Amino acid sequence: MTLDHVRRTPGFGVREGFCAQGGRRWFAYYGLDWGAFVRDGIEAEVLEATGDALGARVVAFARAEAAGGQP
Repeated sequence: MTLDHVRRTPGFGVREGFCAQGGRRWFAYYGLDWGAFVRDGIEAEVLEATGDALGARVVAFARAEAAGGQP
């Protein structure tokens, strides 16, 4: 998963994607390293392990995109 996935995942509102500022807060809440994520990305399993709907949504979007389908 990359920052690009986060920015392009259809959100829960009217705008596409999630903002970086909210992403920073989300990562901090779950004790994840935002800087490392921005530099290197993060494994889908790490986001899934949070049990959070936002993480699951980003993972589903990225997996669908990788498989050549639409989320």
